[in-house]
Amino acid sequence: MKRTVILAGLISALFATSALAAMDNFDRAALGSRWVATSGSQAISGNRFVGSSGSLGYFKRSSLDSTVTAVVYLATTDLEYGAVASGNIAGNNNAFVKIQAQDGTGLFDHAAFYTGNNGTGNFFTLKKPVASPATLTVSFCGTIATMIIKSIGGKQVYSYDYGTTFGNGGGLGTYGPAELDNYKSMPTGCALVEKGTKITRSNARDLSQSK
Repeated sequence: MKRTVILAGLISALFATSALAAMDNFDRAALGSRWVATSGSQAISGNRFVGSSGSLGYFKRSSLDSTVTAVVYLATTDLEYGAVASGNIAGNNNAFVKIQAQDGTGLFDHAAFYTGNNGTGNFFTLKKPVASPATLTVSFCGTIATMIIKSIGGKQVYSYDYGTTFGNGGGLGTYGPAELDNYKSMPTGCALVEKGTKITRSNARDLSQSK
């Protein structure tokens, strides 16, 4: 009986979290007023989210959320990235977590824990290249961000201590012709934290900041 009650509680919590999730699958012609671009331009093309190089925007329905996820697609072998942002994006006080392709292989080869819009932070080489499409998630527990990357090749997990908090909110950023889809944000906080590779420093060079 006790086990049944616990199981029922877990199921109720799962459905409550799902009900609170803010989602957008971009299956329409125009982005609409629910999205606000703070840098560059953003739109929908072929039922996917696209933007100008260096664009950043937030989803109004994500104002209470601390976990943000989206599927990132590469369109070419050129320099491209897709980013999920968490925090007060309108006030330029947010984490900016991206996966990037810059080696000309058509695979995601680098990632970053940045602030603002592709700003300062830590840019690093992935343990192994990741095929497109890849699901990118950032989840905060206090000052620590966990990045989860899932693709046909498996899962990679990284963590980074920002040393500060950014509040709630969610959005997306783009560079090059990268496309994003199946956006979702949730107020889960520490619930999705996983152990991963801790990122502290790297000598990797971010070509998106050299253009």
